Amino acid sequence: MKIKLLFILLLFAMISCDGTLGGFESRSFNTPKQNIKRAIDTLFATNNELKIPEKWNEHDDWEDRGFGFLDTRIFYFQSEPEEMYYVSFVENGNEKQDENGPTILAIRSIFTKRHNNWLKEEDFDDMEKERIETRFDTEIISKLENYSGVKAVRKN
Repeated sequence: MKIKLLFILLLFAMISCDGTLGGFESRSFNTPKQNIKRAIDTLFATNNELKIPEKWNEHDDWEDRGFGFLDTRIFYFQSEPEEMYYVSFVENGNEKQDENGPTILAIRSIFTKRHNNWLKEEDFDDMEKERIETRFDTEIISKLENYSGVKAVRKN
């Protein structure tokens, strides 16, 4: 009986969390997490246009979906295609990783104006995936490299 109850609770948790997050290619910075967090803070401070616009605030519902425990940021792109990238720090639970690096970032989901919904990597064809990865590298990662003084390595 306890096993059935546990199974039902686990199933309910998976459904209510809307499944798991996918992941695009990761970007690894050989530096402590605090350095990249400061770089992201600088990026947002100097590029207000990357912040979620009020019209899309309601779509920042990740905590309600059960992902509030993740250390994440959302980057908004106004130019076409208008979209937001839900990006997380990829961690292994090792505190030494936070202190010494590497620090790893990955896009977990994309909100598109066209779909009016969050989509995972598997929802895009190869051409769209590469467009997203290139936009992330050009508009976010290159600036984080500049602010942190550390070059990122793109990994599958």
